[in-house]
Amino acid sequence: MDHVQECDRLSQRFAQKRAEGLVDVKFFVRNHDEATVESVCREVNRLYDAVELGEAEDLDFKDSHR
Repeated sequence: MDHVQECDRLSQRFAQKRAEGLVDVKFFVRNHDEATVESVCREVNRLYDAVELGEAEDLDFKDSHR
């Protein structure tokens, strides 16, 4: 049941982001043998929750050529 809730929550989040102009998003999973759909959805939700709560900061690797 948790799987459905986390994935539904992520799906709703991306539907809202599409309405706001999101075109594409990709996540690269390093270990496919250990990762489950549930765990990936949960971790992506945790990432977006942290950003929305201001608990994340941008990383600047000083490698931009803009």
